[in-house]
Amino acid sequence: MKAAILLENGFESTEALTTHDIFLRSKRIDVDLISTSNLDLVESSNGLKVVPDKKLKDVDISSYDFIVLPGGKKGVINLKANEEVRKIVVRFKENKRPVYAICAAPSILGELGYLDDKEYVCFPGFESGKGTCLAKGAHRDGDLITGHSMAFTIDFAIEILKKELGEEAAREVLDGARGHI
Repeated sequence: MKAAILLENGFESTEALTTHDIFLRSKRIDVDLISTSNLDLVESSNGLKVVPDKKLKDVDISSYDFIVLPGGKKGVINLKANEEVRKIVVRFKENKRPVYAICAAPSILGELGYLDDKEYVCFPGFESGKGTCLAKGAHRDGDLITGHSMAFTIDFAIEILKKELGEEAAREVLDGARGHI
């Protein structure tokens, strides 16, 4: 299984990198950090410079099973301004392939109409669309998984693992991370 985490300058580092780490720990998801602006370095909202695995211009995005949109106010503004990102989200949704979003990023889905009649979570102030925004850390509504904020990144990523790989795979990642107490 392949996942793409789409990065623009201003992305929220915990949401992108922790999700990436949890997917790697599953040992069943190949995950790439992809620079959607084709930069050699992508800078997070707190100034962390990350070397992406790939640049969007160099990948066949349709080869990925799902994509993840991390938050970060500036990062989400930049994702929204990138017409290619909007096209990717639309193609994935039209082909019934998952797009998962956390923090401010669910607003991208809302603006495109993909939150209509759905329950979702997001960072306060980024509610969008005609769905119902809930007050919780992470939420799954059918094929839609959304996360509230950086503080709930592990919950968000584990919810994705449960959906994509099953409860047992998610439990194995959590048990491995907890170690022995």
